[in-house]
Amino acid sequence: MGVQMKFVEKYSNFLKKYKLFIIITWVIIIGFSVWLAPKFISETSSDFNVPEDTPSFIANTILKEEFPNIDTETTIVLVIQNPNGTVLNTDIEDFSNSFNTSLRLSEYADLIVSLNGYYFLVGGGLGDAAMGYVSDSNNTMIMEINVNTVSDEELNSFIDFLDLTIDELEPEGYTILLTGSHILFEDMKQASEKDIIVMDSIVLPIALIVLALVLKSFKLMIIPIISVAFSIGTSFFVMYPIAKAMPVFSFVPSVMMSLVIALSIDYALFLLSRYKEELIRGRENFSAVTLMLEHAGHTIGVSGITLAICFLGLVFFPIGLLATIGLGAAVCILTTLLINLTLVPALLLQFANFFSKFRLLKKQQENKPKTEEERKERELQNQMKSIWFKIGKFATKYSLPIIIVTLIVAIPMSIQMLKMSTSIGDVHILPRQAESTVAFNILKDEFQPGVLAPMYILIETNQTDGIINPAFFTLTQTLIRDIANQTDITEQSFITISWGQGFSIPFFVAYPFINNVNDTVYYSESAILYREMIFNRYTNGDNSTVMIDIQPSFDPFGSYVEDWIKATREIMTDYEDSSEFKFHLAGSSTEIVDSVDLVYKMFPLMIGIIVIIVYVIIALMFKSVFIPLRLIITIGLTLSWIYGLTALIFDVGIFDGIIPVLQDINHLYWATPVMSFSILIGLGLDYDIFLLSRVSEYRNNGYSERASVIKGLYRTGGIISMAGVIMAIAFSGMIFSSVMILNEFGFILALAVLVDTFIIRTILVPAIMSLASKWNWWPRKLKPPTKDLNDIE
Repeated sequence: MGVQMKFVEKYSNFLKKYKLFIIITWVIIIGFSVWLAPKFISETSSDFNVPEDTPSFIANTILKEEFPNIDTETTIVLVIQNPNGTVLNTDIEDFSNSFNTSLRLSEYADLIVSLNGYYFLVGGGLGDAAMGYVSDSNNTMIMEINVNTVSDEELNSFIDFLDLTIDELEPEGYTILLTGSHILFEDMKQASEKDIIVMDSIVLPIALIVLALVLKSFKLMIIPIISVAFSIGTSFFVMYPIAKAMPVFSFVPSVMMSLVIALSIDYALFLLSRYKEELIRGRENFSAVTLMLEHAGHTIGVSGITLAICFLGLVFFPIGLLATIGLGAAVCILTTLLINLTLVPALLLQFANFFSKFRLLKKQQENKPKTEEERKERELQNQMKSIWFKIGKFATKYSLPIIIVTLIVAIPMSIQMLKMSTSIGDVHILPRQAESTVAFNILKDEFQPGVLAPMYILIETNQTDGIINPAFFTLTQTLIRDIANQTDITEQSFITISWGQGFSIPFFVAYPFINNVNDTVYYSESAILYREMIFNRYTNGDNSTVMIDIQPSFDPFGSYVEDWIKATREIMTDYEDSSEFKFHLAGSSTEIVDSVDLVYKMFPLMIGIIVIIVYVIIALMFKSVFIPLRLIITIGLTLSWIYGLTALIFDVGIFDGIIPVLQDINHLYWATPVMSFSILIGLGLDYDIFLLSRVSEYRNNGYSERASVIKGLYRTGGIISMAGVIMAIAFSGMIFSSVMILNEFGFILALAVLVDTFIIRTILVPAIMSLASKWNWWPRKLKPPTKDLNDIE
């Protein structure tokens, strides 16, 4: 008896002895999960957690230290549209004044730092500045409300108040929408909750129906339903304290939900199909459970652990978005695996009389052949009729032509990967239909998009009152002009103590505001506005550091921003080399650009580590040098096909107009290829290991190389195909999300599963294994084969 079988027998006896205790333990855990798991979604975040050694982290740290008001303020923007004409009319003027009055008289008045808009600035004598709040077509206007950062509860209450106030005051025929970073994030969380509801109400039932068609037993269907429920609840329960301790990105719950549905049903299919097969063969319940764990349990164990390791590779990226997706995915995989290897067999053992007696088994026993010869003859007939047996014979007979044709198709498809481009655009992570997203898109189209995501140049003089001299003013003005001349940005995008959206501010004009030498300048309303909006805001406490506010005319998360940031940093470096000052570029866009650069520098290393880990695990499992190498090659082929197809679909647009939900995606989000890589590796392993385990089982029982491959495919082809269909259905739930990155992720995974299931594992792998023959198991030496295709166990 082998070491594996001895361990399985001991484990089965342990489960038999403590089965009731195991079930009660899981029931207690799920009881806590019902209480805490729903809170996990509300604890998610939109923080990226940029590494500390990046220029953006250093710059943003200085920004928070020297200009704390920037960090403690949140901007809420009202977008006002008149579809039938201009917004420069008495309707909007009356609305603006009434809205201002309502805010000033409300309980939230102390939260408001400033309220800026066209009519407020015109009233203050700042007509030129006021035009920045009206679109060129005059049919759209914005108002900015800068609010002190408070608790999420109080800020949400304030936003609710704004919604009610707008509903009461909104003139007929106008559209007034709210947007802002906090509102967008709250809508992201709501979109995540809706995605989970879709998966629960649509995707899960369809996947369970497909599983029921395979198992053909209503009793056994109880197991995967319990597995899904317990896996979801426990995974979210485990992630709740993690989300309390560290930022977990907002769409992690949606990814976890898809994985749990896919893997729970996948693992249940592998386990229960083997359990049912052993019962039909006449095994008693305990033996059926033991054999189920020895074969299917071993397969899902190796596959699940390997998949979790692949996802944990994302944790080592110092970026919160990727790290928390990797952590959340690993948690749900290991939880699902643990439930399927403990709770599922415990239920089968505890309720043996219920689960081991089902209608199909009764029919099989009634039609059971009377003699061993009759049984073998019937099994041989079933084998010969099987479509998977016929595919196996075809794939092994024409193995070399199949491999050549596959490579011929793969080469041009792989070349298409060169066309694949990525984007850091926030459109990929914002829910499409949300009003805040609609307002944000209007803001980007009609105004300077940098209003909600400005960037900042910080200049440190490292001496008190170091900014109060004409030479420093001249330097900042020259810097602004150089950046405007050498990059694709206008002089109107800059605001600071020496520059006001297109015009320079002379030192002698600014000096009284900065140095407080003449209080009489504050007597006029316009002077008060100037001091509040510019001079107090853009200088630190001891006048040693100045901040230049940049609100670019291009999308601060668009395709151009990366080049602009790099070019601006080069200009700033030249200034730093020729002066005694320190220059920094801060803002959320700089964080994302630095994060993406770091991720793609680390990505090849992550690929190499995962490949090595996969190779070692599979080599140890099958005691072979060739099998893990072949597996890595076929997975690489799947990856090249999928990324090539992805480039054709998203970058070239071959499906535009055919799949509406995908037609507005022109590039992949920068995180999608990195996230999908880990799971594509794991999914390729999942089905390959299941097929290989059965092929190895036949070869160890004395069958020839070709017979082992064909019989292995015959036994697993139907299960792998149904598992692939179920997993594709589970991942397709993300295609119907309102968030682009989930559409991309779901589409890639669903497509990859189908290609891997019906082409790679079904045709290419048998062809390669047949051609490799005895080298499949090298350096392990197996006994000479004594059985062939027509031999039945």
